[in-house]
Amino acid sequence: MDVLRRVYTGSECRQIDQIAIDEFGISSFRLMYRAAMFAMSELLSRWPNPSLVSIVCGSGNNAGDGYLLAASLQSKNIAVQLIQVGDATRLKGDAKRAFEQVRALGIEPSPTELPKGEVVVDALLGTGVQGDVRPRYAEMIERINAAGKSVVSLDLPSGIHPDTGGLLVEEPVRARLTTCFVAPKVSLLTGRARSFAGEIVSSTLDIPEAAYAKIPGAAVLPTNEAERVFASRELAGHKRDFGHVLVVAGNAGMGGAGLLAASASLRASAGLVSVSTHPEHAAAYLTSRPELMVSASSDGHVESEKIDRADVIVVGPGLGRDAWAERAFTDVLASGKPLVVDADALNRLADDGLELPQGSVITPHPGEAARILKSTTQEIESDRIGAAKALSARLNAVAVLKGAGTLIAENDRLHGICDVAEPALGTAGSGDVLAGIIGAALAQNPDSVTAAALGVHLHAEAGLRVRNESGGKAVVAMDLIEALRPWG
Repeated sequence: MDVLRRVYTGSECRQIDQIAIDEFGISSFRLMYRAAMFAMSELLSRWPNPSLVSIVCGSGNNAGDGYLLAASLQSKNIAVQLIQVGDATRLKGDAKRAFEQVRALGIEPSPTELPKGEVVVDALLGTGVQGDVRPRYAEMIERINAAGKSVVSLDLPSGIHPDTGGLLVEEPVRARLTTCFVAPKVSLLTGRARSFAGEIVSSTLDIPEAAYAKIPGAAVLPTNEAERVFASRELAGHKRDFGHVLVVAGNAGMGGAGLLAASASLRASAGLVSVSTHPEHAAAYLTSRPELMVSASSDGHVESEKIDRADVIVVGPGLGRDAWAERAFTDVLASGKPLVVDADALNRLADDGLELPQGSVITPHPGEAARILKSTTQEIESDRIGAAKALSARLNAVAVLKGAGTLIAENDRLHGICDVAEPALGTAGSGDVLAGIIGAALAQNPDSVTAAALGVHLHAEAGLRVRNESGGKAVVAMDLIEALRPWG
C-alpha cells in the first residue's frame, strides 16, 4: 500500500491520527511536533533565510502545530511574529501545552494582527472546522491574502472545508505551499480548492502503514497498469480485436463535437469507429477523417446494423434537444449496449430519469451534474465528492465528474481522483475528446470503471503534454487529440 498514492478527507486523517495514538502508542504531542518539524523543513527548503516569519494561530490543534513551528524556527535564530487570533484561554490539550512552551521561550503574541513576515504561516483552521467561519477568523483570512506575502498553510488553507473541499468563505487563504499532515487531503485536489492550496506536500509523520489499512481513503489515478495505458496488442491482432465504437452525435449546426469525439476514439486506438450524424456533416467528417465510417441520418434514427456491430456507443456531443436528438437517443438507449453519455444526452437523463444499460459511463461537468441531481452548480462544487457518488447511484452508472481533480465514482462509492488540474483542458470540445477516449477504452476493456479511469488519465496526460509544448495557451481540442499519440 503506497500511502501517498491515496488521499483522505480531514475526518479520515483524524481517525488515522487516533489509531496511531491508541494502537501504536504514539503520543499526540509527538505527532504535533513531527508536523511542525516537517512544516519547518519544507518552509526552509523554499525560503532558506527568511528575515521574519509571521505565524497566525487559531485556537485548535492547527494552532498547536503553529506554536511548535515558532519554537523550532526560533531555535534556528529565525525571527518569529506570533499572531494569536483565537482566544488563547480556550486552548486545551496539546495546543495549550504547545502555547505554554513557546511562551516559556519568550515568544509572546504580537500586539498587531498585521502579518509583517517575509513568509506568513497559516495555522488558523485545521481539519476540525466544519461550519461557518467566525467573523474574526474571516477577517484574518482577508488580511493574510491582502498582505501579498508567500503563505504556507498547515494541513490545509483556512477557509476550505476539510472533507468536501467546499469554500467556507468567498476567498480562502491563498497559499504558495500547503503541508499536509498524516496524508494528502482529497479536499485540496478537486474543484476550486485547487486554486488556493498552491504546491501540496505531505508527510505520514512516521505513522505505521498498518494504521492506514483500516481507513479506506480514495485512490489517485491511475490505480493500476490497466488505468495507465492500453494493453499491448497481439502480433496477429486484427482491427476488430481492438473494439468498435459508434459515435451518435452532431445534429444540424453542431457537427464539430461529434467529429472531435470520433477522432479521439480513433487516436485512442479503437480498431473501428462509426458515426451516425446529421446529413449536413457527413461529407466534412469523411474529408477530415477518412478512417471514419460515416452514416447520415436525416430523421435522427440510427441504423440497427450500425448499433449491432458496435461494442460501445458514445452519445451526446452536439446532439441537441429536438426531435432528431430524441429519436437518436431513444435508439441507442434501447440497444442495451454500454453507453458513454455526454453533453446533450445528459440533459435527456436529467429531464426523463431514464435507465442506462449495464456498464455505461456518464461524463457530466458540474452544471450537467446539477441538472441531473436537481441541484445547483454551486452545491455540486461545494461537495464534488458527494455529487460524484450521488450521480453513480442515481443513474446506476460509472460517473465521471469533470473539472479540476476529476472524480470517478461507482455504486455510490468514490473509486478515485485524477490529481491533475490542467488549464489547457479548459477549451471548447475538450469534453467531447474525453468522451471519445473513454469510448475507445470501454470498447477494449469491458470493465467500465477501468475504462473511465484510463480515459481520464490519458486525457489529463494529453493536457500536460500540450501545456509543456505550447505553454498551455491557445490550445484547441484537436491539439489534445494529437497529443494522445504517445499513450494510445
